[in-house]
Amino acid sequence: MSFAHIQLTRDGHVATLKLNRPETRNAMTAAMGDEVQRAVEAVRHDGDTRVLVVTGEGKAFSGGGDLGMLARDAGVSDAPGDGMGGPPREFYARYLSIQTLPIPTIAAINGHAIGAGLCFALACDLRIAAADARMGMTFTRLGLHPGMGATFFLPRLIGTARACELLFTGRVIDAPEAERLGLLSRVVARDALAATAQTLAGEIAAAAPIAVRMVKRAVYRSAQGSLDDALDLESLQQAATFQTADAREGITAVLEKREPRFSGR
Repeated sequence: MSFAHIQLTRDGHVATLKLNRPETRNAMTAAMGDEVQRAVEAVRHDGDTRVLVVTGEGKAFSGGGDLGMLARDAGVSDAPGDGMGGPPREFYARYLSIQTLPIPTIAAINGHAIGAGLCFALACDLRIAAADARMGMTFTRLGLHPGMGATFFLPRLIGTARACELLFTGRVIDAPEAERLGLLSRVVARDALAATAQTLAGEIAAAAPIAVRMVKRAVYRSAQGSLDDALDLESLQQAATFQTADAREGITAVLEKREPRFSGR
């Protein structure tokens, strides 16, 4: 499968989706979004992929929506080129398709993640960042209401008051502050980011894939319901995993004092 605006590769059980418009700081367009959606579907149907890493080519993760696209949609420019390709909701759906994957996703934020670019990272399950990366929900500085799930993801990660401060002001923060606020799992040196992301992805991929997928489902379901709802789902899914070959392998490996070799069955 070939792409013009992204790259999709796989090494073992770990796939990597890389935004690939470095000359524009990986600015997001409808065409790039179409490719992200195609890549997500390819990963969804690839039974060998257990984890997806998302990152950017060059010095930025993503500077957000393409400025030319925004100017055309706001009526500031009549220069030739594409707009958002329809209502904003359709633009969002292309990129947020990543949230529908049943496998874990990791955003490796290699540089600035601004506006919609940060939202794309927030749609992943985990985020790690280079120490010199900067992040911000800068929509209001452009006179725009936040989009791409900004008002959904941010309060759930860092709390309502802190989210309001960032969303109201459009302030850009550095990676250490983002880690303190809870936006990031960890911050590492830029030259260690790719290896750190792959190591983390490898650790997840080495766990039992059926169980990991079920855990992801349960974590997000539990955020929307009561403790009883969570216990009901955990009980159902744990009983199901007892019937898998992976459970037999995992328990046998402990008894035999060796590392398990999970097959995803």
